[in-house]
Amino acid sequence: MIKPLTSLRFFFAFMIFVHHMTFLAKSKSPNLRWIHEFILKEGYIGVSFFFILSGFILAYNYRDSIINKKTSKSNFYIARIARIYPLHLLTLLIAVPLTLQNMNFEISLWLKQLLFNSTLTQSFIPIKKIYFSFNSPSWSISTELFFYLMFPLIILLIAKLKNLKYNKSLLIPFLLLVPLLMLLVPPIYYKSLFYVNPFFRIFDFIVGILLFELYFKIKNRERVINYNILEFSSLVLLIVFFIFHRELPLVVRYSVYYWLPMSFLILVFSFQKGVLSKLLSNNTLILLGEISFGFYMFHQLVLKYFLQFNKLHLHIANEYYIISIILIVSLLISYMSLIWFENPVNKYLKRVLIKKPKGLS
Repeated sequence: MIKPLTSLRFFFAFMIFVHHMTFLAKSKSPNLRWIHEFILKEGYIGVSFFFILSGFILAYNYRDSIINKKTSKSNFYIARIARIYPLHLLTLLIAVPLTLQNMNFEISLWLKQLLFNSTLTQSFIPIKKIYFSFNSPSWSISTELFFYLMFPLIILLIAKLKNLKYNKSLLIPFLLLVPLLMLLVPPIYYKSLFYVNPFFRIFDFIVGILLFELYFKIKNRERVINYNILEFSSLVLLIVFFIFHRELPLVVRYSVYYWLPMSFLILVFSFQKGVLSKLLSNNTLILLGEISFGFYMFHQLVLKYFLQFNKLHLHIANEYYIISIILIVSLLISYMSLIWFENPVNKYLKRVLIKKPKGLS
């Protein structure tokens, strides 16, 4: 475990959480409306962090074992699916009552939504009513599943390219592909393709894998580096990019814009040598990082159910109270889910399904 990166997971999950507080757009407070419009709406950048981090961490944990065939592809796939699918299925079931309340309920559409969500393929369908259906944050889990399926192939391909004389020049078309596609794709498809679709978001994941290759190359080199300056600089860089985000079209921010600050942040904190890394290695922050997957998967369900309950029974008008309640309930449910559901089910599935190498009892 890279402790600072584990802790950072929570902070970026929290950014996604506040991004989904869309009811603030209609707040009576002009300050809250301004905060929502100019700060909170950009919280979706947490997804870019998670996609890049996913490539980095998977390479960190599995690169050598897959290249050396110590971990089979089937065991890798089982381990990853056992991690994400049980919680996805649970939140999918919890979301069902919400979908049945729809005034424009169509059974044929509902069955399609259920099919794509059950198979975690909804992010491949460029239709908002499909990829944001049921528990809408699960679109990113659908995209992640595609990353997992491609990971062994990407790792082996990169290993082969490293042996070629001109391997660096082969990356140039890769770096230019997404900006080129931005010019060719009609604006109506920007979100469904550049933000949601696995075939486009795979580039975030590959950036993470390549970032690990850089980390692996330089981690043991002897040099005098002030890691405190690097860690603070990585935060400043991200803040600067965030401040100027409105100067760029949304389609750029959906994809390539945050690659540099997110990558620099992940790389710097992966060394775990600065004062901020020590702060992020606090046990409480690590626990928050560990429950971040559950927090991500539950928070919008808590939001939707609570807003309905509040409208019918509580009548709380103060937005700060509403957000605080949703946050606390989401955190509590996420913690209970990790301890009593995610970890036990994950261990059980891996124990039953993963094949041990021959010769091991």
